[in-house]
Amino acid sequence: MQATLPALLDGNKPSSELDVVASRQYLCLAVGRETYAIGIDMVREILEVGRMTPLPLTPGFVRGVMNLRGAVVPVIDLKARFGAEPAVIGRRSSVVIVEADHQDRDGPLVVGVLVDGVSEVLEIALHDIEPVPALGTRISREFLQGMAKAKGTLLSILDADRILAREAMASLIASHAPH
Repeated sequence: MQATLPALLDGNKPSSELDVVASRQYLCLAVGRETYAIGIDMVREILEVGRMTPLPLTPGFVRGVMNLRGAVVPVIDLKARFGAEPAVIGRRSSVVIVEADHQDRDGPLVVGVLVDGVSEVLEIALHDIEPVPALGTRISREFLQGMAKAKGTLLSILDADRILAREAMASLIASHAPH
């Protein structure tokens, strides 16, 4: 039995038909030797690493600010934010412009995220995403939304809203500055 397009759109799909699988698209990011994914809906653009102006009295994960078509955008080194040594900028390094903190009363936070490279956009079915395990993650569990089975491997899905949360970033920067 074949369902017609109007029947599918109305939700009157016969149970014997293929189920429509809910999925989301994710951008794969290289950070050190690891590959992580971030929801493509948070990504505004991907840029080559350009000139960044360093900011005094900030922790090592704040690489500086850049001019993005007249707007000053902070650039966060994701590798250093995860607690590792700051990234060494190479030919594949990129700045991913991310819009995070959507729930904040001040509106979304636009931040550049320095990564060692970007590789592809994957479509991941929601049923292929598992909760973050209690042990065995290379970065803090609070930075992860889940683990996805994709291309025969497990891929860590980042929680950009937590990684780039305004309050947490302000607290880390304030605690770094000499008093």
